[in-house]
Amino acid sequence: MNTEEWFREELESVKNTFEFRLEQILLQLGEDICRLMRYQRLNRAEVAARLGVSRAYVTKILNGNPNLTIKTLLKLSDALGRELVIQFSSQVSRKLSASVRRPRGRILKVDPSLLSG
Repeated sequence: MNTEEWFREELESVKNTFEFRLEQILLQLGEDICRLMRYQRLNRAEVAARLGVSRAYVTKILNGNPNLTIKTLLKLSDALGRELVIQFSSQVSRKLSASVRRPRGRILKVDPSLLSG
């Protein structure tokens, strides 16, 4: 087995774990926030001032802080002039990971169509 095949198998084996999915959501959220900031020509200091937090805290958010609350997400959406949408969607059939055996939901990120407005 070559390295590429090994990596592909390893990736497939972890894709459905809670931890992988959490990191995926946090990464996408950070990318969406950065995209909105670029679109609005806002820097971290300006976003921090709108939120009433430090620039370091904004950096933590953008780096995937896993302790974001709905309250913080709502403040972020207000600071960026966007509507926060949190929604549970149907899943593609997947096995429950061994570490978590409970219903799962997804936080949907910023709708790209909002960037045009």
